[in-house]
Amino acid sequence: MTRFFSKSLLYVMIVTLVCNIFAISVAATSKEDIDSADKIICVVHRGDWHAYPENSAQAVKAGTQYGFVSVDLKVTKDKKVVLMADDTTDRMVVDAQGNTVSGFVSEKTLEELTSLYLRAENGSQTKAKTDCHVAGLGDALSEVPDDTLLILNTTCADFETVYSQVKELNAEDKVFYRFNTDSNADIVKIAEKYDISASGNYQGNIIFMATSAVDKSLENGMNIIELGSANENGVLYDEFLMERFDEKGKAMASMVNGRCGGRPDNERGWDDLIARGYSVIETDYPEKFAKYILQVDEEKKSLDYYIDSYNSTDLTPYTTDSEKAFTQALAQAKEVSLKASSLSEIQNARHGLQSSYDGLTIGEKKAVTLKFDFTVGRAIAVVLCGGAIIAAQVFFFKKRDKSKK
Repeated sequence: MTRFFSKSLLYVMIVTLVCNIFAISVAATSKEDIDSADKIICVVHRGDWHAYPENSAQAVKAGTQYGFVSVDLKVTKDKKVVLMADDTTDRMVVDAQGNTVSGFVSEKTLEELTSLYLRAENGSQTKAKTDCHVAGLGDALSEVPDDTLLILNTTCADFETVYSQVKELNAEDKVFYRFNTDSNADIVKIAEKYDISASGNYQGNIIFMATSAVDKSLENGMNIIELGSANENGVLYDEFLMERFDEKGKAMASMVNGRCGGRPDNERGWDDLIARGYSVIETDYPEKFAKYILQVDEEKKSLDYYIDSYNSTDLTPYTTDSEKAFTQALAQAKEVSLKASSLSEIQNARHGLQSSYDGLTIGEKKAVTLKFDFTVGRAIAVVLCGGAIIAAQVFFFKKRDKSKK
């Protein structure tokens, strides 16, 4: 047993090492992952703004190697769409000389805005001017590969303008809508009317409102529902709510706005949310999160290897207790393997499976005895069943006597 375990572990370690050596940079998330119950989806917040200015075309392109990219949209004076988080240009936009450009986005034209420059990273007066221009929606969409999506953060009021421009660009298959509204009912109406791909949304801590939002979203074909609350142990992070999804959709959490129960945007926070049933994570640290997903995938391959190796184990020679422990661990490992599981869940399942396999003990089985626990309810049930049997016998006895006469 121990020798087999040691050889198996060595084999898995060698395979993992080889995979790491020859690994190449690929998108950690693709469109197909939305419908995959066992996949974790990375959403890159405003593009890879550590490398390029937030919401720039360059940041979008850099972010697509890690997953879907979420961008913020604003409508210009001439009813065009640009990528900008704020209503004003003060934080992010400068002119050719590096001077701050002030004013509302809605008071400037698309041509005027796209001739201006962006500050580095997430802006502010301390960040330097870059060579990146303010991006129009078309600029961003041109950087999105066919196998991924650009998540458009917009308002219900701006939706029709955004929708019209997406259609003009023939980019319906490249976008996924995300509405900045507290009314999930409004989102459902828009998604139903325009037949678009959009995420449902509930922000709060009231269980019946959360379940209603999830149910309504799923009924209307929205298979990603964003949930958020500042309460770390609120109803949104309870198993009861996650059961509503039942492999029909995915729960999404954003790590960038405090609505993830205040969890940190790092491996500890991601791991906890995924273990609670969230499989779509928006992050400001896509490179680290993509590495986390790759580690999850590698650990899951290792777990699957042990499941396959142990699945056909002949349990005849082993004691009842050790057989039961192994059977339960194997079932748990299979369950973890089939869903979007966190790194800690996978590692714990593998450790439990290995330990229970090594703990199989040769010996006699326990004799199985049937035990009846006496309760008032069971006693009443026995009396009623007995009365029913007697009544039936009397009925058939009388019927037989009448037939003889």
